[in-house]
Amino acid sequence: MTKIVLIPIFIIVMLFAGQPQQLVHCPTAGMAEHGKMLTQMLVFPGDGLRAKVSLGLFNIAQVGISYGAMRLFGRGSVDVDPLPGFELRLRILSEGVKMPAILIGLDTQGYGAYNDELKRYDQKSRGGYIVASKNWWWLSGNFGLHGGFNYSFEENFARGFSAFVGFDKDIKDAVGIRLEYDLATGDNEPPRGNGYGYLSAALSIHFAENAWADINFFDLLGNMPDVPSPSRELFVMFETKVF
Repeated sequence: MTKIVLIPIFIIVMLFAGQPQQLVHCPTAGMAEHGKMLTQMLVFPGDGLRAKVSLGLFNIAQVGISYGAMRLFGRGSVDVDPLPGFELRLRILSEGVKMPAILIGLDTQGYGAYNDELKRYDQKSRGGYIVASKNWWWLSGNFGLHGGFNYSFEENFARGFSAFVGFDKDIKDAVGIRLEYDLATGDNEPPRGNGYGYLSAALSIHFAENAWADINFFDLLGNMPDVPSPSRELFVMFETKVF
């Protein structure tokens, strides 16, 4: 079980502030404003910790880098990611009254442990993707619908296609819920998966104007073979103005 001893992280989160850019693991069309830096941290099973820093540019682009390790807590050797993950987001259409926001992106960071034999993470990186998001004010908070397609570059570009949908609902910018389903067509048989796709949910708690923490429940259907489901994770994100 992941050890969650993160009081310093919660203190940091309460001092800063940001905009969520994924539901659980699937991206939305969220974009950092020009000159704002997003810092994200994810604690996951296997005593894992992964961090990402992203920067918004000209309100149409965002670049980021991520890195992490397994068995970071406890005893024994630390298993670091083979390479840093890289992120690029480009907003090609801003959200309007009737039109969704549309974003194209590249993300090479996967989730969970990296498997040297299969050349992939437990859940593959998103790779190249396109996603649309539409938001409404409903029942004392924001309600958003999201959907997209992606092609992962892991496993030597094999079995990379997927599609994903989801929604989020906030109440008075204090708490929220998120639900997503990732078709994960490349994970439809062992040892990659059981063929159910990835259904995941999250509870979001806002600590400051632009800072929050999510408790993730990844893989509710038990798609990952030979491991208990769901995977419990802690995600935190905050935003600072750098220029």
